[in-house]
Amino acid sequence: MDEWLFWEQFSHEPYIAGCRFQMVYLGRPASDLDPDKVKRGYAALARMEHHLALTRFFVGDTLSLADIALLAYTRLAHEGDFDLAAYPSLRRWIGESEQWLGLSPTR
Repeated sequence: MDEWLFWEQFSHEPYIAGCRFQMVYLGRPASDLDPDKVKRGYAALARMEHHLALTRFFVGDTLSLADIALLAYTRLAHEGDFDLAAYPSLRRWIGESEQWLGLSPTR
């Protein structure tokens, strides 16, 4: 679990949340996003997709703190102009996690 928590802070959040911040809170268009941050955001989503194709949640078959930490910004990634259409396992995980936590679906 610790590995995913550290990964979220250094390889996920700076890119997914950073792009969202630029668009939602600063009102910048997607065309103004740093291309490197977008690239790294998609790399993070790809790593999550690969892992979730093999397991239901990030640390086994039940929701953990790692899932909650990663869910926070991933479920809102579209607000940073990240398209999750090519990530079926990631979308499944978002839906199951939202349901598990009693959250309203984001999309």
